[in-house]
Formats: sequence, C-alpha cells, structure tokens
Amino acid sequence: MEPYKIERAAAGPFVTVLTVSGAIQDGAQDELRTHLGNLELASQNVVVDLTEAVLYDSWPFPLLAGEAQRFDGDGGRLVVVSGDNPTVKPFVGDPSLPGLVWFASLDDAMVELLGELARLGEWPPANTVANENGAGHAE
Repeated sequence: MEPYKIERAAAGPFVTVLTVSGAIQDGAQDELRTHLGNLELASQNVVVDLTEAVLYDSWPFPLLAGEAQRFDGDGGRLVVVSGDNPTVKPFVGDPSLPGLVWFASLDDAMVELLGELARLGEWPPANTVANENGAGHAE
C-alpha cells in the first residue's frame, strides 16, 4: 500500500490542488488542516483530491465541510474529488456534511472552478464575428 502523503500543486493562479493519497494515518488531520490553513496557497479556490486516499475513519469529512464553509465565507471555494474510491463514496452527498461539493474527477472540478472564474458560457463575446479567413475580429 502506498504511504500516506499530501501533495500541493498550483493549477495556475486560480486553483490549488491538494492530492491526498495512501493510507490516512494518525496525525494526518493536523497535517491536512495545516495545508488548508496555509496562507501560501496559490488561490482561494482549492480542490482536495481523495481519489487515491485510503480512509479508515470519517474524520476528514467534517474537517473538509468546515473548511469549505470557511473558504466560502472568504470568497473562495473548496471542492472534493472522490473518483471511484470505495472508502470515500459512502460519504458523497451526505446531508450531514453541509457545504461540501463533490466531483467524480479532477477534470470536472477544474472545469467547474475555472468556469466560474472565466465565465466560459460568455465566450466568445457577442460582438466578435468571423472574417473570410475564419479568424474572429471585434466589430
């Protein structure tokens, strides 16, 4: 079994991804809380990827729900990726965990967070038309 670890990666200036993998051990709660409270996060939009984590207890979920509410209050978002992880799936959508937003894949979470930031639904601008070469230009 893979050893427990938390890896942090900036996905550009807008999203930080915390990947939790391996068997969650004692002391992991403090480490996860420290990562989430770290002022050096690349942004206030955080994805916690639990796809490769092995959970023996449910403690991460109340912690993540509380952190999600804190991020929301600070103008950011914290979302969770479950993947097909059988140790995480029972908690997906649990009504006792308010504020947690779940995604099946990291790609889905990134599209959601970046879509909110970029307003992808508004692209291209309505005043852009294609010229005869197929390139767009503003009118």
